[in-house]
Amino acid sequence: MMFKILTDAVDEKLALIASVLRRIEQDGQSADLRDLGYHLIRALRLFERNPGIEAAADDLFAAAAALVGENIKLSQPSARGRRLLQDAHLRFCSRLEAAADHLKPYEYLVVPDLSVRQAA
Repeated sequence: MMFKILTDAVDEKLALIASVLRRIEQDGQSADLRDLGYHLIRALRLFERNPGIEAAADDLFAAAAALVGENIKLSQPSARGRRLLQDAHLRFCSRLEAAADHLKPYEYLVVPDLSVRQAA
């Protein structure tokens, strides 16, 4: 097992989500939505159940799905769709960061080391 400070784990998840969202904005497809869903679930698992974070994650996924739908149907997604995605992303980031900030500074998170699990 590897120990991480929760804020570092949150930053890592947010960076992964941001990279997937950039792909979605640049003509993302269904595979990018699956990646986003995976990373959102992993981010939600960092905390105990939090309806605010879950709602923000749902909104972010819905905005991404709408933009992917526009990417498939239209040659250029609408500015409104991109703005909705960016707003949902900011909301999700702020909820996740606020939840991490509410914890004591020395609370650690145990993150399973996937390389060890995959080797077994």
